[in-house]
Amino acid sequence: MYTICYTKSMNNYKITVQYNGKNYSGWQIQDGKDTIEGRLSIAIKAVTGKDIKVVGSGRTDAGVSAIAQVANFLLDADWDCQKLIKAINAHLPNDIAVLDVQLAEEDFNARFSAKTKTYNYYFYVSSERNPILDQFALQVKYAEIFNMQSACKYLIGTKDYKSFVARNSGKTDFTRTIYSAEINQVKDNLYVFEICGNGFLYNMVRIIMGTLISVGEGKITPIDIQNIIKSKDRTKAGKTVPAVGLMLKCVSYK
Repeated sequence: MYTICYTKSMNNYKITVQYNGKNYSGWQIQDGKDTIEGRLSIAIKAVTGKDIKVVGSGRTDAGVSAIAQVANFLLDADWDCQKLIKAINAHLPNDIAVLDVQLAEEDFNARFSAKTKTYNYYFYVSSERNPILDQFALQVKYAEIFNMQSACKYLIGTKDYKSFVARNSGKTDFTRTIYSAEINQVKDNLYVFEICGNGFLYNMVRIIMGTLISVGEGKITPIDIQNIIKSKDRTKAGKTVPAVGLMLKCVSYK
């Protein structure tokens, strides 16, 4: 864990970043791997000439995209926010872009100041592959959407979600609060599962989505979600679905 030390001479910049995570090994900097944080750090150094620690709201997994990821960093110089956006973007690849830059309060921390995070998981129901949808959504060959929608209500609340975390997460506290969870039709056979909570465990959304697909396929019933949560047993939940359909939609700080 790192500590950010604030000084009077430092300006704290909050940025909103959008990226297609398909070609990256997640958010966090890792030796020998191409990551979103790594790309941003390189771009900011190219602009400022200094090594800057970029703090993200959370560590999206390999292959996961973000519509509006939030991060912050400190600079010991005054920058015009609009000029900073253009300058950083000039050094980023086409699949990563800074959408907004704001001067934040001294104590703002993109990770620890976050109140809620909302994720979307896109999937389409079809017996045949759709090459266009395959770029951002998971193919589900058969699903009773109504049953999946009914199952979502059992996810809401403050609960121990140990059943929905990867075994190698390293976590000991599995309690999180889910404020909303629902499945809506986007268009035709394309759907989105949207979930909002105060935080998520490693692979939690992808495991929940895999479990909801099991409901849609008739392998388990909607109320079984409640029993799976109570069991605190990962083997009772569904498979971990691929990262392709998962996007961080937004992060709230109020």
